[in-house]
Amino acid sequence: MSKSIAFLCVCLFTASAPAQESDETDAPKKRLEFGGRLLLDADYYDSFWSREDDGTTTDFEVRGTRLEVDYDFPKGWEGNLQINARIDSDDTEVDLGNAYLTYTKFDFADVTIGKRKEPLGLERNTSALRMLLPERSMVTDELTPAKNWGVHLAQADDEFRWAASITVDDDQDDDYEESPPRAVSGKYVWAPLSIESGDSQQLQIGVSGSLREWNENTFQIRNRAEVSSADNVVRSVRFTADRQAIIGIEGLWQRNSLLVAAEYLVTRVEELDGPDWDFSGYQVSASLFVTDDQHLIRNTRFRTVRPKSRSGAWELVARYSYLDAQDRGLGSIASIASIGVNYYFGRHIRVMLAYLHPDIEGSVRHTSPDGNAVTLRLQFY
Repeated sequence: MSKSIAFLCVCLFTASAPAQESDETDAPKKRLEFGGRLLLDADYYDSFWSREDDGTTTDFEVRGTRLEVDYDFPKGWEGNLQINARIDSDDTEVDLGNAYLTYTKFDFADVTIGKRKEPLGLERNTSALRMLLPERSMVTDELTPAKNWGVHLAQADDEFRWAASITVDDDQDDDYEESPPRAVSGKYVWAPLSIESGDSQQLQIGVSGSLREWNENTFQIRNRAEVSSADNVVRSVRFTADRQAIIGIEGLWQRNSLLVAAEYLVTRVEELDGPDWDFSGYQVSASLFVTDDQHLIRNTRFRTVRPKSRSGAWELVARYSYLDAQDRGLGSIASIASIGVNYYFGRHIRVMLAYLHPDIEGSVRHTSPDGNAVTLRLQFY
């Protein structure tokens, strides 16, 4: 316990120091930069999110702490290292986030070697610090991978972004019985309208895909339905997988303080010596600033919101997410409607409050999966 408290104090100290954010300003990038983040969550939810039908539950957790180091090496090399921790009433989990080196002097693309996110999906490639709601949607959690080891290529400007990767799944938690899955993934985003190019609004359209070799490991969708401290209540059938294909399409439109984004993902997973299983889902989200502010998007990616007023910025958000984890009559189909409000105090502090209303059918863990949830997050960057 004392180690957890010490680690939390270090994260608080780091998060309280202003990060340089050199990718978002015109200031010259420093050779060595330190940063950090701290996400504090409080969740209140009804029986929908409980495997044992526990009625109402209140949970508090340190959802995510991070210590981060960026180093700008000579001759075009850049490095990034992240150490993450999650602390709740049961235990403390510490793991490795980004760990990579990037070479930026090739004309055709930046080349990264190490661990980072694969180029798949819209929400997945948006930092937790810049998401509209506290948690990513169900379909993003289940059909897009997190950070994995490999070789990553990327190039972007104000009109397009493309990226590709060859990766091996990270297995810090020893989840795989056999050798970790391997994948080839890619993404292309076209921005026919861009504020950086002088337009009054932004429009982005993207497509991504991935082919994954599962190496006879076990595949199953197990999702917490957008409440991080809850149980895994949305589930698919469980089987030994051979290969998987994922396809995603996405779109984003922004005009002044209004932003609308959506994505659809579908996957087919081949069972070893068995049938193919199909799963899919989508999410549609919207944001409206009631103050004179807006989201910053550069090179097709979200950047940190900078309130124009010293009193901060207020944002209304909403999302509808849907996950079909059912095939051949086995598994769950779930949807969640969420509304929320975000308050930005400067660039480094944000308060997020969200209300979630779920629905589920198919395979469920108990006879009364209903109710609602409220999530509160304090974010320091």
